Amino acid sequence: MKFLVYDFEVFKYDVLFGAIIVEHNKQSYFQSWNKEEIKNFYNNNLETLWVGHNNSGYDNLILEAILNNNDVYKRSKAIINDNIRGKTNLDIFYYDLMGSTFYSIKTVEAVLGKNISETQVNFDIDRELTDDEKKLTEKYNRDDLDQTLEDFLNEENFGVFRIKLEFLNLFNLDKKAINYTGAKLSEIVLKAKKIDGIENQYIAPPIYDNLVLENQTLWDFYLSEGFRNNKKAIVKIGNAEINIGSGGAHSAEKKYFTSKALYFDVSGYYNLTMLNFDLMPRSLDDYGKNLYKDIYLKQLEYKKTDPAKRAPLKIILLSVFGAEMAPYNKLYDPQKGTLVTITGQLFICDLLEKLKDLVTIIQTNTDGIIIEPKDWNDESKIIHIVEEWENRTGYTIKKDHIYNLFQRDVNNYMYKDDKGRIHCRGEALKQYEAGDRVFFEGKPNLDFKEPIIISHCIVEYLMNNQPPEVTVEKYKNNLRYFQYICKKKSFDYTQWEVSDDEGNTVTKKLQGVNRVFAWNDDLKGMVYKYKNINGKVSKAKISNLPDSVFIYDEEILSKETADKLSKEINYQYYIDRAYERIGEFVDEQVN
Repeated sequence: MKFLVYDFEVFKYDVLFGAIIVEHNKQSYFQSWNKEEIKNFYNNNLETLWVGHNNSGYDNLILEAILNNNDVYKRSKAIINDNIRGKTNLDIFYYDLMGSTFYSIKTVEAVLGKNISETQVNFDIDRELTDDEKKLTEKYNRDDLDQTLEDFLNEENFGVFRIKLEFLNLFNLDKKAINYTGAKLSEIVLKAKKIDGIENQYIAPPIYDNLVLENQTLWDFYLSEGFRNNKKAIVKIGNAEINIGSGGAHSAEKKYFTSKALYFDVSGYYNLTMLNFDLMPRSLDDYGKNLYKDIYLKQLEYKKTDPAKRAPLKIILLSVFGAEMAPYNKLYDPQKGTLVTITGQLFICDLLEKLKDLVTIIQTNTDGIIIEPKDWNDESKIIHIVEEWENRTGYTIKKDHIYNLFQRDVNNYMYKDDKGRIHCRGEALKQYEAGDRVFFEGKPNLDFKEPIIISHCIVEYLMNNQPPEVTVEKYKNNLRYFQYICKKKSFDYTQWEVSDDEGNTVTKKLQGVNRVFAWNDDLKGMVYKYKNINGKVSKAKISNLPDSVFIYDEEILSKETADKLSKEINYQYYIDRAYERIGEFVDEQVN
């Protein structure tokens, strides 16, 4: 497959276009400051796949401005400062790596441990660039192109592209639809027809013959439709107090540990709720509803026979319920969407009522529960109750034994499966399974509040009795495990402020994305973000940072860098912080 990655650098009087062309596993660079050359490049590559990072929100608009002989700098400033975008009429087949998840190239460079290269030439400089400034810009442009190419060819990220391409081929869609969201693709494939005012076309909460509930509080909440007004109810079932509402059902025993439990996960929860209880969007006619059902049944078949073919079908199965709650989608139907969520919760509570005398309810989530039999001799009786519930309701439950479960709350827990593999859920733990991979399960693995090492310390301590001191020492030379990423986001700029014991302060203005570490120094360093609001400057500390940090934006992958920074980094901070977070899961140390 021939493809290219591309990127623009727009100045007041100059525009640079850069591209890497990939064909037959060979790469070549193209860079030009000449608008006519850029136009010719475009016309000569109309049959090529164009890959960019936020190209639909920026680069394509700049390209179109060049093709139409418009003011490119003015267009660039309108995009950046005023968020004025709009659609383009380009003839190219392009793919936007940013997709529906926002992340910048600079953030990816930071997480990867690379030099975080930001331009040294002011985009607003009020003159033409010198030759030296152009060379600096060309290098900066090549860095961005190299990073974009690496992101695209990443095994998991490229897998997402291939799945969407297979989806387009499967349903005979125009290839330009590859940048559509799953919800948009679903409305097209299922041939949804928008119904104006559908949010006001009332549907009363149905009474289902196969729903058997004892709890009157739950019935009252359901029939009074509090769930449609973002109200919540707390329902007592067995040992659990379950929060019921528009966001789902949730309960959890705090700081809970057990060596063995049962994990019951409802397979295809939203799909089956819509199919079994006539809760598909009303914008679908019989064709769309039947096709959705066929897709659901076909993916079940592929799950056993050909898992690779299942992935494109899951795009629709994972999108329709969310689209019911999306006002700008043709599948929008919030009356039914709210019923999907509450109906599933009712049936989960139905099951818990039948089990409550035999088990401790460790956790209730919207589409699954974790329980511990009060007597393991009752396990077959428990399974029989679950199977009766499946037969009565039409749901299917995946039944697993799990081991060494540590649970902080409903959102943060870990356990081992019957093969000894560790599974982690929640912000405190999710970096353990992802490791230092930038892409994990096809998504950018960039949204972490604390360094990767903290998750590893927690999990290794609780699951394998390995103290944080040992874990920190093990990964000491992998600085990616210890870095924090600071971004200015919507603020105007960030600043590193260093002070001594006498209150003397030195400041350094920072670039947009920075890498910081806990600092082992008598001086105290902190990163602050600033914003001018109606003439008043707002100052805020970057959250989740240690008490003292230093900045290091060059590469951190080499042993030389690790050796150089070893005396600067306060490794003891990470150890102490790990013990603090371990305390969120257990009150006592593991023996």
